[in-house]
Amino acid sequence: MLFLRVLTIAEAKTNTQERMSSPSISPAHPVAYLCAEYALSDALPWYAGGLGVLAGDTLKQADDEQYPMIGIGLLYRGKNALQHVDETGMQYETDDAYDPLQRGLQHVYDAQGDPLFITVQLGELPVWLRVWQYILPNSLPLYLLDTNTDQNPLEVRSLTEELYAGSDTLQLQKQIILGVGGVRLLEELRITPSVYHCNEGRPIFAVWELLARYTEREEMSFADAVALVRSQVVYTNHTLVAAGNKQYDLPKVESLALPYAERADVSVQELVSLGVPGDQDSFSPTVMALNTSRAANGVCMLHTAISEKTWPDYNWVAITNGVHMPTWKDTRIRADQSDQELWDAHLQLKRETVEYIQQKTGYRYNPEWLVVSWARRLASYKQPELLFSDVERLRAILTNAERPVMLLMSGKAHQGDRAGKELLQTIIGYMRDTLPGHALYIPGYSLGVAKMLVTGSDVWLNTPVFGLEACGTSGMKAAANGVIQASVADGWVAEVDLTTAGWVLDHTDLQASLYTTLEDVIAPLYYQRDGAGVPTEWLARMRESMKIGEQFGTDRMLEQYKTHFYTPHD
Repeated sequence: MLFLRVLTIAEAKTNTQERMSSPSISPAHPVAYLCAEYALSDALPWYAGGLGVLAGDTLKQADDEQYPMIGIGLLYRGKNALQHVDETGMQYETDDAYDPLQRGLQHVYDAQGDPLFITVQLGELPVWLRVWQYILPNSLPLYLLDTNTDQNPLEVRSLTEELYAGSDTLQLQKQIILGVGGVRLLEELRITPSVYHCNEGRPIFAVWELLARYTEREEMSFADAVALVRSQVVYTNHTLVAAGNKQYDLPKVESLALPYAERADVSVQELVSLGVPGDQDSFSPTVMALNTSRAANGVCMLHTAISEKTWPDYNWVAITNGVHMPTWKDTRIRADQSDQELWDAHLQLKRETVEYIQQKTGYRYNPEWLVVSWARRLASYKQPELLFSDVERLRAILTNAERPVMLLMSGKAHQGDRAGKELLQTIIGYMRDTLPGHALYIPGYSLGVAKMLVTGSDVWLNTPVFGLEACGTSGMKAAANGVIQASVADGWVAEVDLTTAGWVLDHTDLQASLYTTLEDVIAPLYYQRDGAGVPTEWLARMRESMKIGEQFGTDRMLEQYKTHFYTPHD
């Protein structure tokens, strides 16, 4: 149990003054890392995709280094968290209901031994939030805010039960709870962050609370308060896709912003204007994040370059994402092994993946076949259907008697993405009707499924629309395990030379490039063996892949955060 003493008004004022002095990062003044989702374990249904995996890996790395960081998020209750596929290939969801106390969470209590609650205003509606804490192995805390408490009416209690679902109004309410609630929680915990890191736009409503406090307590002008907030906030953009930079109707936002505008002694229009793009009649959390942060980072060099053109006149920093190597890299496979040792280790990982998939699906395949995998969130810009654009040619490639290929796919569409679900249904239909025995979809996409595929495949496919894959961390995980990339030169792949480590697909004619490379280059190389039956040239590419992949760990990423993002630069 965590017990704490609630701040007095005098202490709160002192903490505000400390904020104004921009303290250096230390255990007393940590980085406050705010994000809408975290992937730490399949037992904790708090994530939907790559954003959550990145956030979870970031906290793990900071915890490994005992770096002063605190995570803040929402406690989702597992509604619609589990993915299934019915007999027609249509995705559906079921709940992963759980007792937080049975999955490693703790209540947070005040000095009197009572549960700690904070309140957040959603327009005229006060919302009570209970606070939970999840402690990582080396004591880094992740605090989670929960609306499921008796003080709230029934319709409010369900606000945080599900990630991302609901109307625009419900989405805005959850974002305000995360941002405003995160700032209020930190004050109750008597923590003065050195910097607030908003990991994409949803937590940026933290600035409403900070602006209101600075104008209330310090008698600052609104302009001075904005400048102060800007000196304390950094923001990471994770996508150029419109759905990831959603805009909202101004009247909805203004009704929710009213209490913060009143406290800041400005009109609601002036407060909300921080998030209005140009002369548009809408509100963008992304724009508010850019206007109220001292720096914004793109998640790879190419993404940053495009972001600078999309949103000019802001301070952009390129910090390429990374993956937590202790989580994702299997230690049994190493670049310094002999050819025979490396091949034996790789085949063992492939056998384990076959066994895992058989347990999940009832199907198995020959682990000595060339195994090609595509696994990530199902979204139209990632183009999973491209593999099936000429299904007869694909069938000929996969079923070649001398060079058989197994195609594995996994991934899930967002719950409300009807088009994504129908796309998955079409893909499964091709696999079932035209490619039986040589193509398989693995349902229930999760951290566990991803780990088996990035260690037990031979080739990792990446086929996005060029310029829209912000980073693509699944390829980093695969490469670190010697799984060779066949990818468009987008996201992180644009930063590496795959000449001896993989294959770059031509994004201007991706369908032809994919089929030709797989049939004429990849499959022949895989099945080219020496006298001992070892594919020596293939293993050389595996080694180069591992060397490249290991450069993209969260250790490198966090170091760049420290140097280029968390430390102010003139």
